[in-house]
Amino acid sequence: MDVVREVLDKPVVDRNGREMGRADGIVLAIGDGQPPRLEAILIGPVVLGRRLHPSIGRLVGALERWLGLGANRPVRVEFGDIEMIGQKVKVRLAVGDTGADEVERRLRRWVIRLPGSR
Repeated sequence: MDVVREVLDKPVVDRNGREMGRADGIVLAIGDGQPPRLEAILIGPVVLGRRLHPSIGRLVGALERWLGLGANRPVRVEFGDIEMIGQKVKVRLAVGDTGADEVERRLRRWVIRLPGSR
């Protein structure tokens, strides 16, 4: 399987079909004399930023920390939690268990404070 083509940038959905983000990074385990093995996928803009350029990754990471989003980021989904890889990567986890919805929850708190939002 071509892991980069089959996994990277595909939508990741939880066990309930709710989107968690996209597979922005891949973690491989490389052992002596062993073929590389998919260990986990990473979800988060910092990982995507690092793929584009290390400086972009650092900038995005600093922005996340400034916004108070640094904890549990990027989201790591272990290979054992991946149920299926197809058009989407389906995992056995719930989005709320991973912290992948942290940005959404924070934005929701900010939006409800805006005048006329209720």
